[in-house]
Amino acid sequence: MTLYLKYRPQQVSELDLTSVREAMTKYLESFFKDGNLPHAWLFSGPRGLGKTSAARILAKAINCQGPGGKDTKAKGDFEPCNECEMCIAVTSGAAVDIMEIDAASNRGIDDIRELREKVRLAPMKAKYKVYIIDEVHMLTSEAANALLKTLEEPPGNTIFVLCTTEPDRLPETVISRCTRISFKKATLEDIVSKLERVAKAEKIEADKQALEILAKAGDGSFRDAIKLLEQAGLQSGKLDKAGAEKVLGMNTQLSADRFLELVYAGDAQKALEFVGQMVEEGINLRRFIERGVELLRERLLDDISNGRILGLIEGLEKAYERTKTTAVPQLPLEIFIIENSKTQASKPAEVIVEKKTEKTQKTESAKPSEEVKYELGEMQDKWAEVMKAVRPKNHSVEALLRSTKPLGFDGRSLTLEVFYKFHKDKLESEKCRRIVEVAVGEVMGVDGVKLFFKLGEKPARTSKVENITAEGVDEDIIKAAEDIFKAEAV
Repeated sequence: MTLYLKYRPQQVSELDLTSVREAMTKYLESFFKDGNLPHAWLFSGPRGLGKTSAARILAKAINCQGPGGKDTKAKGDFEPCNECEMCIAVTSGAAVDIMEIDAASNRGIDDIRELREKVRLAPMKAKYKVYIIDEVHMLTSEAANALLKTLEEPPGNTIFVLCTTEPDRLPETVISRCTRISFKKATLEDIVSKLERVAKAEKIEADKQALEILAKAGDGSFRDAIKLLEQAGLQSGKLDKAGAEKVLGMNTQLSADRFLELVYAGDAQKALEFVGQMVEEGINLRRFIERGVELLRERLLDDISNGRILGLIEGLEKAYERTKTTAVPQLPLEIFIIENSKTQASKPAEVIVEKKTEKTQKTESAKPSEEVKYELGEMQDKWAEVMKAVRPKNHSVEALLRSTKPLGFDGRSLTLEVFYKFHKDKLESEKCRRIVEVAVGEVMGVDGVKLFFKLGEKPARTSKVENITAEGVDEDIIKAAEDIFKAEAV
């Protein structure tokens, strides 16, 4: 049995997230006091946080017979005893009245119709039948509508627990029928605390710094972090910083920051050789990409208008997605290198990945960039021409651009500040984005411009943003919305 399953929470008090423990306690206390129990629950949040574990605990709690069996449970005690026949059956997965359904594999209308037929049957042994539907957002729209009918008129002895990593993909009508508990991404401290408990129980001597490295690599997931601990510490029974870095493939000679230096410098040949060496040494490429994105994000927070960094982040994110389906593991990174390794005249490396002091940052930001062909001022001066070039292509997009302003431009990447979320959402669509990118290329005489957006504050009606007059912007919003919705309706 893997460590994650071995140390899976079995009681409410063992749930790893404080907010979830408190919510479960509140609802279960109410149930055992007044008999009020929601018939449908929605557990939502990132993977690896214990949603299905919490669902099982809920199933045990409402069906627990007490340590002596035959309903010997103390009045008001909402914790499952984990000793009675029902608790043991749920824990082992043998309870016939507790059904776990993977919506990714049973997503069609026929599957839900079958479920609706079974729901009508009374429980065989338990007080309550519990249906735990994992990844419920994977249901087809027809299946979701069929499920909704069951949620609206459920049998009194049936409980539904819907688990999902993407609640926004569920129909609002389904969400509204459920009592929702949100599983927030775990903090570094939460995960380190969990790893310390597991390491102690497994008699693994692990120092705090090593656990912090693994917890950070877990990216908010208890499950992923525990799997890394299992890889790193079970063989030797000891875990230090070097051991944690080894299991993550954090070779100092093959570090993510060194790789980004090569890409930023435009040295495609060395970057490709770098990737080849990583493959030879068996470094996990997905984790390597995660580390690269993390480094770029840290730098971006210090320089939010740097379109070059935004472009590299976008490129690595694409490479990360491609690693799921590629036939050649290193190919996505190689494509990233070829697409982004343009010859740069400036000093590379530290520009992206090195953390600078505030004084250094101010000094460098005051220097003109040697690597870019254009400056932001040129884009601002020609922004009216860009909008004019957009209008023949799509006048609705041109109207949307009136409430934006150029925020960063380096000849390859353009960052626009957008003052209305509605506008930002529309401009980020592939169709609108492409129209603007082509127009910028025509006006500025460059190829392959990439467009990025940042939501800003709405300008005052009497102010001017660069060459853009704020008066009349509200009217433009209405007009642009009407045009877009009319076009979509057609």
